[in-house]
Amino acid sequence: MPGKTRLGARGPRLVTVAATLTLLLGLTPTVVQAAPAKVVDLPAQPLASALLALSRQTGVIIIAPAGSVRGRSAPAVRGRLEPAEAVRRLLRGSDLELSVSADGVISIRPAAPRPAIAPSRPRLLPPEDSEPPALSTVQVIARDAGGEALRMKRLSAESSDILLGDDLRNLADPGLGSAMQQLPGVAVTNDGGEGRQVSVRGVGSEFTRVRINGMETLATFGGSNAGGGTNRGRGFDFNVFAADLFNQIRVQKTPSADVDEGSLGATVDLRTRSPLDGPRSRVQLTVEGAYNFGSREAVPRLSAIASRRTQDDRFGVLISGAYSERSVDDVGTNAGQWQAGDTVFPGFGGAAPGAPDLAALNAALHPRIPRLEAFRIEQKRLGLTGSLQWRPSDRTHVALDVLYSELSSERREDLLESFTFRTAGACRTPLNPDCGLAAVRVRDATIITPRPGLPVLIAGAFDNVDVRTESRFDRLETIFRQTTLSVRQRLSDRLTLTALAGYSRSDFSNPLQTTVQLDQYDVQGFAYDFSDRRRPLIDFGSADLAKPANWTLAELRTEPNWVDNSFKTAGLDLEWTPAERLTLRGGLQHKTYRTDAVAMARSDGTIANLNADIPPALAAIPPSAYLHQAWSERFNTAAGTPDAWLAPDVVMASALFRAACWSNPCETLDLGPEPLLGLNYAVEEHDSSAYLQAAFSASTAWSPRGDLGLRYAHTRQASQGFTTDVNAPGFVAPISASRAYDDLLPSFNLAVEPRDDLLLRFAAARVMTRPDLRSLRPGVTVSTGGLRAASAGDPFLRPARADTLDTAVEWYFAPGAVFSAALFHKTIRSSVQITTTAPTVFSDNPFGLPDSVALTACGRLPGCAPDLPIWQFLTRTDRGGGHLDGLELALQAPLDLATPALRGWNVRAGLTYTRARMRFWNLQGEPFIAHDSLGSPRIVGTITTAYRRNGLDLRATLSHRGRYLTAIPAPTGADVDGVNAYTNLDLSARYRVARGWWVTAAGGNLLNTAHRQFSDTSDLANYQHHTGREFRLGLEMRF
Repeated sequence: MPGKTRLGARGPRLVTVAATLTLLLGLTPTVVQAAPAKVVDLPAQPLASALLALSRQTGVIIIAPAGSVRGRSAPAVRGRLEPAEAVRRLLRGSDLELSVSADGVISIRPAAPRPAIAPSRPRLLPPEDSEPPALSTVQVIARDAGGEALRMKRLSAESSDILLGDDLRNLADPGLGSAMQQLPGVAVTNDGGEGRQVSVRGVGSEFTRVRINGMETLATFGGSNAGGGTNRGRGFDFNVFAADLFNQIRVQKTPSADVDEGSLGATVDLRTRSPLDGPRSRVQLTVEGAYNFGSREAVPRLSAIASRRTQDDRFGVLISGAYSERSVDDVGTNAGQWQAGDTVFPGFGGAAPGAPDLAALNAALHPRIPRLEAFRIEQKRLGLTGSLQWRPSDRTHVALDVLYSELSSERREDLLESFTFRTAGACRTPLNPDCGLAAVRVRDATIITPRPGLPVLIAGAFDNVDVRTESRFDRLETIFRQTTLSVRQRLSDRLTLTALAGYSRSDFSNPLQTTVQLDQYDVQGFAYDFSDRRRPLIDFGSADLAKPANWTLAELRTEPNWVDNSFKTAGLDLEWTPAERLTLRGGLQHKTYRTDAVAMARSDGTIANLNADIPPALAAIPPSAYLHQAWSERFNTAAGTPDAWLAPDVVMASALFRAACWSNPCETLDLGPEPLLGLNYAVEEHDSSAYLQAAFSASTAWSPRGDLGLRYAHTRQASQGFTTDVNAPGFVAPISASRAYDDLLPSFNLAVEPRDDLLLRFAAARVMTRPDLRSLRPGVTVSTGGLRAASAGDPFLRPARADTLDTAVEWYFAPGAVFSAALFHKTIRSSVQITTTAPTVFSDNPFGLPDSVALTACGRLPGCAPDLPIWQFLTRTDRGGGHLDGLELALQAPLDLATPALRGWNVRAGLTYTRARMRFWNLQGEPFIAHDSLGSPRIVGTITTAYRRNGLDLRATLSHRGRYLTAIPAPTGADVDGVNAYTNLDLSARYRVARGWWVTAAGGNLLNTAHRQFSDTSDLANYQHHTGREFRLGLEMRF
């Protein structure tokens, strides 16, 4: 019979519905047996069509008699459901029932009538005269992870964006942070050319919480000073992890009561792989080589996945790993921020005829530390995951997930610079080597006025300038460990219990941080010119940069530091469905979070800065014994700037110094926390929370669904640290403080569908973020390493609290396509700000500290004394606040909607604009309103174009992050400090050369865009570095 296939001599007429969910990578489709819960999105439609769509979306086989499903209608079914439960909902109210075989096949049949007497044993075979079955041919369609992510986004009551599967693999930059730049509204900040932290919708990383496998956690690392240095805050360092370790990233942008409190911007949920969600047996291996055109080094990259589950799909095991190395030359220039001459008391010492007068010179901003910088970064990253899943019955699910990641790095920094322009103090006659700006005679100078009232010494030539060659060596490592155990038990058809317990720990160590500095004094003809922001000039005049005898050991710094963060979490949730379209949820959670920060420096047991104390045994070692040539051809500077000089080899110098001090003890090389008291503290928080939530949906017009909930959070906080006490030995005394506070956090999310292709969203919530960790340290400390400053923490600061409103329109104009527009508003009622005073003498400090404290803290540092007007005083306040508004546009669509010639192509794009009105305080202590927030840009844009067809997978991602501010006002005289806009292009490709074999290639940072920072709203060039393009080539194998 045409259109029919005979299965045997006997049997009823059947319609077999079969579809397989696979990635669009050219793989041969395979049936996934007994699939777990999947995201289901089925509108009201004929039952036969609904069953076919469900099979495609879940990957299960569904068998039904044609006569039983013909002419029937099915209701809309949406949500994350097990396939059998989804079928039950489709059949609800009908006379059909289902059964599930051991291999996961779902069979539908008419429900048997209840007989008055026991029925006879049913026939196992159909009658011999029955007609052969008729099969309807079903095309098996391969679908990419983007379709699943789009369904999850649409069905979520909250506003969210999701990355799945291939979106996290085969990236040009294998780091997790760079993967997130594909999402709308997410801005990535870089350090050393790699994505480190993220901000979401105008809110910085300190206000974004991260969960891994359902529990909040924190990972931190270190970096260069320009990249933020050691992370001692709540911002999550995503570069600790490889993207290969994860199978899902979900960014929830509107709060809900069942999600942990602590975020003003978004909650980022990361999920590692699990064995019951993929093929029954799987082994995957990727081997690649990477090459950086800046460092001209080739390094390896490896990743592997192995998983297996039992035939009955009740138990599964998965392990995965990723290893990569990275070698980068991070090269550029730095002005060291900009500062007025009259704040470097008493200012320039003289000016040549024809140069501007001293009053004009000292009123203008000038670069504090003009310098060349050449960094070499050698990095290794290892990540491992393990997952055990056990499903002893359809009602019970147990999962044990383990994650381990280790990021280690060695960083060598060579700098050629001058500290003279930031060194205060009057000079003696004849000039002493420690003399600073007061000794400088200005030969020539160019003063501009980039904005009204702001003179800037943008270029000049100078005599009597001290030149410094500085080298620093860092060894850094973060070890992250997390274990979570979760149990989900369906107690009845309407009641489900979920329990989670977990522990995570992030240990950062920087055990080696040693800096060696050598000076040449009274150099003539030193010059700089920053009028071309992209090609500055730094000319070191008469300095002989290649003659070892001209260099004198001036400072020796040793500052190892450590930061440990740990979480212990336990939670219990109950979900009850009293009616078909109403679900009530409630839960309890307790978290114990602790951070310990330790930093050490050369110490004599007091707060004195000993970096300029050079023991005679070390001064006697000729610099030629430990100098080497530093160079780079990639400074991108104007003619006249050197590209090579002698620089200390820190490793060699350290070995010589240890040997010299072995025979002649060097007491001032002992280490202690006293000079860096502000970096030594511990904060512990015990967070207990409970929530109630009602999730609802309706079959009425517009199909409203959403959730309404209330979360209560109680925080107990204990802080420990040190304070400056004039009555304590060395001015150092321990101090501690404790307090508790409560928050009630309501939330409401609503989604309605006026049409099948249109979704409207509304959300309102009250949110909170606990204060920055460094701000919570108790006590007052004095520092002289950078700014000469006294700083106070405040363990009683209020959390940042805000009220949020979000609205969105999502138009699903074609299968696999959506265009969305969202408006969001935040009224920030309190936030922590650091207030800084204008430079003055130490006796003006508001903490009641005598000058003897400053005198001790200065040690032998040049240009440091209590009577110099160079001291600034920092306090914390929680009176900051304001408003933030934004617009977010996003598009995802297959391009063959425009023309069939583009079959296989799709695009995903996003554009976000935010505008803030926030309260800050200027250096005179006066409040003012700034139209920016800290740590997040106004404009973020991304576009990813991908092609998947015939075994070829291409992807190009262009991302743009607008400029953002890091300080308002800048502490050294400009009105702001900030980071310039950055645009990046990445390409990746995979090609299937044989069944289970792919060739992979990728190129990262293809524009080689400079990472730039600026001072002042007039955009004075402060910092610009290049890290070079990176390319990868490799092979992927699946078995």
